Amino acid sequence: MQLSIITLSLTHMNKLPNQLFGRYRKNHNLKLKDVAFLLKMDEGNLSRFENGKYQNPKAYLGYHFLFNLSINSPIKDLFYDDNSELIHRCFQLIEILETKSNTNKNRLRLKGVNTIIKRLTEQQESYDENK
Repeated sequence: MQLSIITLSLTHMNKLPNQLFGRYRKNHNLKLKDVAFLLKMDEGNLSRFENGKYQNPKAYLGYHFLFNLSINSPIKDLFYDDNSELIHRCFQLIEILETKSNTNKNRLRLKGVNTIIKRLTEQQESYDENK
């Protein structure tokens, strides 16, 4: 799935159109509650974040990792050190989704999470090789 890359700057969070984040989530066929689960965030706060009513660095970084958005900040090095918890939560979400009805929407959600796992695993392997 090819997505446009936008640049995130933690010093300019209030200038970023947060509404784009909802599009990235939807392009991966994920519900708001799926991303909230992955990021260990309250669904209401994440909704307010996507609607531009709530600025949250954790949400910005979470969307960066999940949807491969570029981030221009040395803070990313703190998080690239270990994606294992986020990968683990992706697998937990897959287990949850597999208990749901086998609908097209749920199959697409599973596909979206699997795409995220693949990319995060590749990033982690690349990071580990360059250490």
